[in-house]
Amino acid sequence: METSTAFSVRSLYNFLTLQPPVELPVDASSIWHKDVPLKVVLFAWRLFRDRLPTKDNLLRRGVIHFDSRLCVSGCGTVETSHHLFLHCNFFGMVWHSIYSWIGISVANPFYVSDHYHQFGSSGDLARTRRSILQVIWLASVWEIWKERNNRLFRGKECPVHQVVDRIKSISYMWLKAKYVTLPLNLHGWWLSPFTMLGIG
Repeated sequence: METSTAFSVRSLYNFLTLQPPVELPVDASSIWHKDVPLKVVLFAWRLFRDRLPTKDNLLRRGVIHFDSRLCVSGCGTVETSHHLFLHCNFFGMVWHSIYSWIGISVANPFYVSDHYHQFGSSGDLARTRRSILQVIWLASVWEIWKERNNRLFRGKECPVHQVVDRIKSISYMWLKAKYVTLPLNLHGWWLSPFTMLGIG
């Protein structure tokens, strides 16, 4: 423990890391996205309220046995929503690929709701860019959940690049269905969506 009142990087680090994480709530109106199917919006609403049947929730309700509580990826960690959607070794690589695709560099926060805020609502982003980022985020968590269920119930595993390809495809389809005049083609979207749209 430092007794000096002078500023140091160590004292700031200690201050930040000793604070308990505080989860920022998500305003319900921000996820009712007109470009996204209603079932996905409802799924996200349940995710933010930790109401999905993740293994930790099922264990608490006595639905599964203690021995069945671990993440489907085989990483050896209890499957909570925060772990599954952000911190699992496999699904964390999905986010890494998504970040590379859209050209951002961030570290995953602890909570899913904070990740949503960070991913699509931070800074002075143009409204169109922010809206598209929210669509990509919703497509990502939806496809992660589908991959989790395929592994759990069907015993089928897709590699990271196939999950990311599905995210690219479904987000493109959602946007193109709502904005027929949007200057999007699948090839350009696949390579660099914001470069193609001319949105910084």
